[in-house]
Amino acid sequence: MTAGAQEWLAAVGVQFGWPAVLPALAGVPLLWLLEAWTTRRRERRLATVVGPRAGVLAAEAVAGRRRLRRLLGSAAFAAALVALAQPSVVDRAAAAGAGDAGRIDLLVCLDVSRSMLARDVVPTRLEAAKREIGALAAELRGDRLGLVAFAGEARLTVPVTRDVATFEELLAVVDAQSVRRGGTDLAAALRTAGSALEALGPGRAANAVVLLITDGEDLEARGRRAAAAVAEAGIVVHCVGYGSARGSKIAVAIDGGGTPGAEEFVRDASGAEVVTALDPASLTAIAGATGGRYVAATDRAEPLRALYREAVLPMARTAARSVAGEAAAVRAAVFQWPLGVAVLLWLGRLAVSERRRAP
Repeated sequence: MTAGAQEWLAAVGVQFGWPAVLPALAGVPLLWLLEAWTTRRRERRLATVVGPRAGVLAAEAVAGRRRLRRLLGSAAFAAALVALAQPSVVDRAAAAGAGDAGRIDLLVCLDVSRSMLARDVVPTRLEAAKREIGALAAELRGDRLGLVAFAGEARLTVPVTRDVATFEELLAVVDAQSVRRGGTDLAAALRTAGSALEALGPGRAANAVVLLITDGEDLEARGRRAAAAVAEAGIVVHCVGYGSARGSKIAVAIDGGGTPGAEEFVRDASGAEVVTALDPASLTAIAGATGGRYVAATDRAEPLRALYREAVLPMARTAARSVAGEAAAVRAAVFQWPLGVAVLLWLGRLAVSERRRAP
């Protein structure tokens, strides 16, 4: 086989399991010549035996049909050799599955506990986070997005979807009343996110990302243990901290107050006003346990979008190249096609008679 033919086959994705057979294709023209020589020799022997009548008997044979038989036989031999070389092509089903390899399944875990109502981020930590999540949703192109709202417990508010409009509608109504139990249970958020992403099916973990948006402390390191379990499934967790290290009081509306818009500060059991501060150390540890990053929202103008561009997209591209390479390695045998052609050509040869039918 010529180098040009080999390059063309490689370009269209055809490979051979037994390429050593292919040089035998050079013998196809020799087979044609051998059959033509055999025919002429048979005619000479007929002339020797029959004498002057050889020309009359030879006239009964149709020269065109002889050539057609030789052509069909040679082509059948060539097709059989190709089948014997065990050709294969890239499995289209595997290649189609690789088409989604660059798509990201992004699950946002949003802290909706009362501490997120603190105003050290304008207008509040929660509203600033929701605004940035909405901007991130508008930037996605073909990726899937989901939402887990959590406080003392976690709830899958929006299953992973490409329907950005529905996601934004449900995000808009999420508030501090979306989860009944108070507190900040980072472990519950990560477990809920991990279960939702693993439910998408095998192979998607390479493109699964959790964005944990919170100000909370990781009490008793339960969040780190949950992050380690999520990491075992191949899921990366990036953390975005909203709040300040100095902390802030939490202002809430007074229920049943006579003055519209009246507020009071949240107090603990002893009556002291609660001051909530960002805990970057816990969030850095959680992100590090999964190979993710920690970003403070106050350090970047667009923290979520910057994290998406700088960390999430490069990871997805790497996964896409890996899956595409694996898909290209999955090949489907197609020897049956040239083998079928060889059988049909040989049957065609048998159907062609060298002699003219009697009138």
